[in-house]
Amino acid sequence: MRLHFNPGLWPSLAAAALFLLFIRLGFWQLDRAEEKQALQTSYHDHINAEPVNLVEAVRLRDQAQQMHWRRCILTGSYDPQATYLLDNQVLRGVVGYQVFSRFVLEDGTSVLVDRGWTAAPGSRSEAPQINTTAAPVTLTGVAKPVPVGGIKLADDITEKMGNNLVRVQRVELAQIAAETNRTLLPYVVRLDPAAPGALTWNGAEPGFGRERHLGYAYQWFALAATLLVIYLVVNTKKRAA
Repeated sequence: MRLHFNPGLWPSLAAAALFLLFIRLGFWQLDRAEEKQALQTSYHDHINAEPVNLVEAVRLRDQAQQMHWRRCILTGSYDPQATYLLDNQVLRGVVGYQVFSRFVLEDGTSVLVDRGWTAAPGSRSEAPQINTTAAPVTLTGVAKPVPVGGIKLADDITEKMGNNLVRVQRVELAQIAAETNRTLLPYVVRLDPAAPGALTWNGAEPGFGRERHLGYAYQWFALAATLLVIYLVVNTKKRAA
């Protein structure tokens, strides 16, 4: 007995197309993993760099990509008339709000600060108790991209509550700037837990997902290898010598 390999034309073309597709998807996932690795490296470079004083770093502070995940120092005062509650934020099973306040630097520049999480009262009509001092303070935190959570509606709805609080479904810097008649820096600053005015800390390092993409790449390459083995086995027959 000897082995005879005799594949058909159309099955071979179909198998070749699938094999190339699986290989291409595998390399695409490897490229995505490299992109996530670059983001992760940039994050660690920024988070470990010397803190940026936003009052002094005038040329740098309005460059969002350069400021994302940079530690920073803010000197100025909260605007007690502009505090926003990002709705539907759950922490350890408790529904609450992510609290954002406008902070005015010493030179008049404004930035939105993420003060942390607070629990929601039992009634939707009741406003949480959030104390905001107007006294000059120095804050420390990390600049980060504007959160993308929430539902995008045709017309963004803001609900004015008591104590100068506004409940929002999304954080829209342009809308907040228009309402306060002040331009905002193109990112938010997540306060450190010990910073004046900080609430319940719920910050975490961003997830980059490099390992997930590597896992997907392995799966696609494994499928390509499996397809090749099946193709060879199915099209190889034993014949008498």
